Amino acid sequence: MRPKIIARDGGYDLGVRGCEIVGSITVHHMNPITEKDILNRDPIVFDPEFLITTATTPTHRAIHYADDRMFILNKPYEERKPNDTCPWRV
Repeated sequence: MRPKIIARDGGYDLGVRGCEIVGSITVHHMNPITEKDILNRDPIVFDPEFLITTATTPTHRAIHYADDRMFILNKPYEERKPNDTCPWRV
């Protein structure tokens, strides 16, 4: 699925033309998924409607680890907690 999403998005960050990704590419799930979804191979995990190509740095990291200094998310800082971006890890 990953190569299909990257090709669909033209290798652009968030699929935006002109925002070429230089470096690592991450295919991001726009809707949260759980460990159960992955283990059960739930179709939501592979639905291209909810996948987007992002630059690993800074875009994908900003999505998961941003604070109020990251203007692109425009939301207040929330203190990070261990595994808070991996809800199936306790």
